[in-house]
Amino acid sequence: YSFNVESRAFRQLDSADGGSNSFVQVVLERTLGIASAYVPDKVQGMVHGSPAGQSGRRGLKIVLSADNDFYSQRETLTKLGVGLSSESLRNLPRMSETGTTLPNVHKTGLGSSAAMVTSLVAAILVHFGFVSHSDLLPEHDGGPSQVRNRKLIHGLAQYAHCLAQGKIGSGFDVSAAVYGTHVYRRFSPNVLDTALEDSSTIEDVKQATSPDNQGWDNKVTPVTIPPRLVLRLADVDAGSNTPSMVKKVQQWQKANPKEAKDLWDKLDSANTRIRSIWDQLNEAFTADSTDYNTAVDWCAAHKSSEWKWSPKLLGSKTHELLAELVEATLDMRALQRQLGDRAE
Repeated sequence: YSFNVESRAFRQLDSADGGSNSFVQVVLERTLGIASAYVPDKVQGMVHGSPAGQSGRRGLKIVLSADNDFYSQRETLTKLGVGLSSESLRNLPRMSETGTTLPNVHKTGLGSSAAMVTSLVAAILVHFGFVSHSDLLPEHDGGPSQVRNRKLIHGLAQYAHCLAQGKIGSGFDVSAAVYGTHVYRRFSPNVLDTALEDSSTIEDVKQATSPDNQGWDNKVTPVTIPPRLVLRLADVDAGSNTPSMVKKVQQWQKANPKEAKDLWDKLDSANTRIRSIWDQLNEAFTADSTDYNTAVDWCAAHKSSEWKWSPKLLGSKTHELLAELVEATLDMRALQRQLGDRAE
């Protein structure tokens, strides 16, 4: 890639496989553009030119790696001759090579594009000194500097991701990459309208993504998974294309507005119920950890279909909540299947 600081123009010079990645290109172009708007001399020296008094050129070397959970590892495990199990997955090296090009990998649907965009934006901002690396560490959580820096990363990553997708999406996957597990209220889309116009300038992008822009009205409410409970993802090795799936759902939604609203309301209620049960389980653990652990031990040794009818644990608040969680989760999954079936 080549980046001209004066014009803030950016272009791809070559590619190992003859292709390009719009998400990477957009992030580099816009994030470097904003950096050059703030400190052009620093960007000039690191990206395109050389420090004063020195000859030659130097640039940035960026290496992208992905967590194993973002892609199906079935083929890798099969080639290694090991079982398809969680233990085998844990024994794989972190950030394993996919062994193929990006268009051919099988995604697990965990928001790999959004995570890549967010981490690349953050890395560039840290590199040029806009964001302190220490502010991104968990032990520094909640300080005013970190709050501001995360807002900057969030705004710029949302913008870059929307631009690369060609539309303003829900923004949840980028928000999750910045803030972790939480309940999300979407930002008003018009906060990015000007920045996404074809005639927009780097200054427009700078203003739109600024932490001081009051148009960012998204809300993040942290959620904690209860102790000893683990979320598992089934690797179906099928891959996914979020834009095409969303398009099908939106087409069905537009053609069946009343039915869609009814299903949406039921899904929202089911998800809210699960979150409420999680909160109550966390409270139950704090109130009586012995009862909590006894109930979890029993449930872990029995099928979930048996939890509700166990006479042994009658009167246990934790047991009642775990049995309710099974029912709520099954209801939510049934509604998701309905949505998938109707949008096909």
